[in-house]
Amino acid sequence: MSLIKHILCAVDYSNTSSYAFEYAYDTAIIRNASLTVVHVVGAREEMSSVSFKQIEDELANWVSERNPSKMAIKQEIFFGIPYVEIMQAVTDLKPDLVVLGNKGHNIHDHFFIGHVAEKVLHNTDLPVLLIKAPVEKK
Repeated sequence: MSLIKHILCAVDYSNTSSYAFEYAYDTAIIRNASLTVVHVVGAREEMSSVSFKQIEDELANWVSERNPSKMAIKQEIFFGIPYVEIMQAVTDLKPDLVVLGNKGHNIHDHFFIGHVAEKVLHNTDLPVLLIKAPVEKK
């Protein structure tokens, strides 16, 4: 019997979050678990020129491009500080596993673990799977 029935995957469209999504997606298929993809629109991002519908469409297209088996994937959009909103999603959605990239788009990431990943890791009792994007070999 699998203890993982619901996976939450936070994405920011970075290369690392694409790999995190792959792990979450594959795990959901193997475990026959549900998958929810969460995207947080940061407080600093301009909303005047972008509608909520455009943000929804962008997430839907991003997920659709990475969903070859057409699995049902729930999508949630939050507005605010990424780690705060991800933690709120964890509280509200009650996943069994949280998957996210170890670093995202934030240029102020810490050396080994990104700020958002570190905050989520240290503020939940749930298993957290941090995914590192492969390093390109020269």
